[in-house]
Amino acid sequence: MSTSAFSILVLCAAVATYLTRWPPLLLGRKLRLPARVERTFPYIPIGVFAAMVAPAIVWHAPVSGHIDTPFYVAAAVSLAAAFVTRKPLWAMLTGVLTIAVWHVVR
Repeated sequence: MSTSAFSILVLCAAVATYLTRWPPLLLGRKLRLPARVERTFPYIPIGVFAAMVAPAIVWHAPVSGHIDTPFYVAAAVSLAAAFVTRKPLWAMLTGVLTIAVWHVVR
């Protein structure tokens, strides 16, 4: 791909990104959403995170024909931490620490 074609491609991608993000910002000033909808906004980040992580845990490919246990253990520990603390950060940290400790001990 030539430099000019690549530059045009990047410019088109920038314009497309700008055009898809600009209208909601303008409408957001004038359009008020119902309180019920606005109450759901804090749950969007953790929902997106769960949507990215869950498939990697549920459909995790076996390594050398064996189920990779640390991922399932970390998922269980994270789930327990999420229920106990009700804080997504602690759930994520406990999952990462579980895998780290598993690899150090193993």
